[in-house]
Amino acid sequence: MSADSLTIAVSRVIAEQGDLTPGVLEIDRGRIVRVRQGRPPRGVHVQAGVLAPGLIDLQINGCAGVDFATLGDPAGLDRVHRFLLGTGVTGYLPTLISTPLPQLRETLRRWQEAARRRESAPAKGLPRILGVHVEGPYLNPAFAGAHPKQHLRSPDAAEFAGILDEVPGIVKLVTLAPELPGAEALIEAARRRRIVVSAGHTNATFEQARQAFRSGVRMVTHLFNAMRPLHHREPGIVGASLLDDRVVAGLIADLVHLHPAVVRMVIERKGWKRTALVTDAAAAAGQPAGPSSLAGQALTVSDAPRLPSGTLAGSLLTLDQAIRNLMAIGVPVREAVLMASAVPAAVLRRPDLGRIAVGGRADLVLFDRSMRVRTVYASGTPVFTRGGIAPPATE
Repeated sequence: MSADSLTIAVSRVIAEQGDLTPGVLEIDRGRIVRVRQGRPPRGVHVQAGVLAPGLIDLQINGCAGVDFATLGDPAGLDRVHRFLLGTGVTGYLPTLISTPLPQLRETLRRWQEAARRRESAPAKGLPRILGVHVEGPYLNPAFAGAHPKQHLRSPDAAEFAGILDEVPGIVKLVTLAPELPGAEALIEAARRRRIVVSAGHTNATFEQARQAFRSGVRMVTHLFNAMRPLHHREPGIVGASLLDDRVVAGLIADLVHLHPAVVRMVIERKGWKRTALVTDAAAAAGQPAGPSSLAGQALTVSDAPRLPSGTLAGSLLTLDQAIRNLMAIGVPVREAVLMASAVPAAVLRRPDLGRIAVGGRADLVLFDRSMRVRTVYASGTPVFTRGGIAPPATE
């Protein structure tokens, strides 16, 4: 063990091999080198609480007053990262809703630069910018939701490839409507670049959805929301996704977007290993009540951000609150935690993240017994403690 080694003992550890009570982790050079159950070495105190993998948000439009679709104030990222750390998030995909293509290109460049700065910073903090989720503009206008219809476009594989060439490597997830003409070629173009394709804002029938899954779509964006509804004679994409074990269902578990019974139904049918908790949070998350915006659109904020028409426009949810919401409706804490950590990491093909196992990166969250964040570790180093950040989350 090196001078950078650390031993953590906690009364409950949600490890890949199962829950350890108590559990002991040995960390060296930022990686987990041993995980076991039992008493810790002499001099190591067993902390009360739950130690979990760091949480990963695959779909977040903004928070702390910052709208990711414009990122007009890159300095606001420090505020964003402080907020996310306080919710247990150690990695995320900033999500960009549909905007004019020049704006999309510029915002992608800004996020690429932000990710580079963060990765090269002398004191690498959390959360990690794991890439960008491009939600649109290749969506069905019939289910636009909060996406401005004037910015929606027909799928064009060459156009999409051109955008990707300008910002190589930053796009990790794309949401599109797979039933639109040209979508299949775009799906193939994304797959060739190892970009995960998710179906969303879609009017796909059951058969169209099945074909999309055969073509390589591996996720459904905020299942049930902004898509053809489930019908007993035409199950649509909802029914197809519930029946296909290759497909991960993204869920907004704020209990506003979905009834608690629907959340339970999805988890019981899909299983936790094929269900990913997402927040779909907007800039208003973590902010005092008042007016807000999403990609330049004015929002009102009550139980969730909404357009003046009443259409939901993101959420106020945080991933730690999503875990507590699931616990409140009877989902075991282990499953709730892993749907916000291990499953998103698997979607992104990141075996080094989202799990407490030998070889994994020691990005960890210590919760108290009420599942409220106490401490966050970045590669084994404490970067957040309730009541403050230590050290600051710097670029």
